[in-house]
Amino acid sequence: MMRFLFCFCLNFWVAFLSLAQSQPSEDVVAPYQKDKNLPSFTIRLLDSTTILSTKIIAKEKPTVFVLFSPDCDHCAQLARELKADSQQFDEVNLLMLSPPMPLFDIKMFAHINGLVNKKLIVVGQDVDFFFGSFFRAETVPFVVIYDAKQKWFSTLKNMRNLDELRLELDKLKMDKKP
Repeated sequence: MMRFLFCFCLNFWVAFLSLAQSQPSEDVVAPYQKDKNLPSFTIRLLDSTTILSTKIIAKEKPTVFVLFSPDCDHCAQLARELKADSQQFDEVNLLMLSPPMPLFDIKMFAHINGLVNKKLIVVGQDVDFFFGSFFRAETVPFVVIYDAKQKWFSTLKNMRNLDELRLELDKLKMDKKP
């Protein structure tokens, strides 16, 4: 049932995006490409009651959003890599967000892949599928990076390993230097 729901949502967005491609080019541009500022958002954390919003994100650090699906093997591999190297990301806000799938499945994903008690990695549920539509994410894992000033920096579609993220964060550090 969960896979059916995910596939249904994904097919809906793929159909939506294919329709959008027949529109003028300005309509095809994803919202994050029009406005480079970190958007206002809310996500539900794994305890099912805590809501995290834009206002709570540390503003002095870059923010990395990893959009994932609990039944994605590539996402699980990435989560295990993040768990093993989480200390390398202590200077960023790292949020792993699932689309609106059963919270139980998201919790199991976090538990199986060792993310439950990682203080440097926040795992949550994008209840309104805001991130999927705002970033026009067609695949997972889908990674979006904002700098410390909360401006869009980079997007990694279909990221396969942590080295790709490290490279982008190194570029971000280089851009910061005088």
